[in-house]
Amino acid sequence: MGFAMLLALGITALVLFLIIYRVMKPEPELDPYSGVTGTTATLLNLSADDTQSDTGSGAIQVRPRAASASSILEASNTRDYRATNLLDGDLATAWNEGVPGPGIGEWVRLEFSRPLVLDRLELANGYQQDADRFYANGRVKSLELVYSSGATQLVELLDEMGYQKIEPAVRETEWIELVIVSVYPGRAWDDTALSEVRVYEAVSQL
Repeated sequence: MGFAMLLALGITALVLFLIIYRVMKPEPELDPYSGVTGTTATLLNLSADDTQSDTGSGAIQVRPRAASASSILEASNTRDYRATNLLDGDLATAWNEGVPGPGIGEWVRLEFSRPLVLDRLELANGYQQDADRFYANGRVKSLELVYSSGATQLVELLDEMGYQKIEPAVRETEWIELVIVSVYPGRAWDDTALSEVRVYEAVSQL
């Protein structure tokens, strides 16, 4: 067999290999909102001693009747990371998702005892026990809100300690899911955290 034929066979085999590799190679998992921006949360200016924001704007804080999550980081001897930590008013506790990696697609669901007409949500991003723990864990960058009607809202969160205000796209709802879309990576751990969620109902609609 001549050199030219061997060369042609080699090139043919290489081309076939590249075609098969391209077909069989798994596509990278892409952020479904890559390149798409949503509304941006507003940072609330509360002092270190403030536990509640101003409720004089025609709204009252409502505690959800239940909180559940798609996953929860395994508890240690001294800490747990359950979804109800989001409702305890304590920034030293948090919900941490529990899947490998940064938790893209993981969610927490807040259910209400009756349909609410929402005024706003206030959310404490990351694990806010202290600054070291805040930056050591992942924080949510993009968050999808899913309402009981099926409507969705994409929100960009700030990489800041403290509470952030979210203006809801849907007013009346029976429950809300908060879905992690993208994250600010943690310096030490890849699990993503949220510390608190406060829900406010519009008083004028009561």
